[in-house]
Amino acid sequence: MEVEIDNRIAEFRKEKGLSQDKLARAVGLKRRSIMAYENKTISPTLETAYKICKVLDKDIKEVFIFK
Repeated sequence: MEVEIDNRIAEFRKEKGLSQDKLARAVGLKRRSIMAYENKTISPTLETAYKICKVLDKDIKEVFIFK
């Protein structure tokens, strides 16, 4: 059984007034990683997902949707 993971990173990032670069730096990543997550090319590790949520001040269930 394959699990699809959708996310709302871009939506919440824009709400906070953060660029991809600023979010990436806050989490300790490169901008292209945030871009790949937002485009759903790749999914972050659980640790990275939690870091993103912490910067965005959101619960992981709000940001990541498991289908």
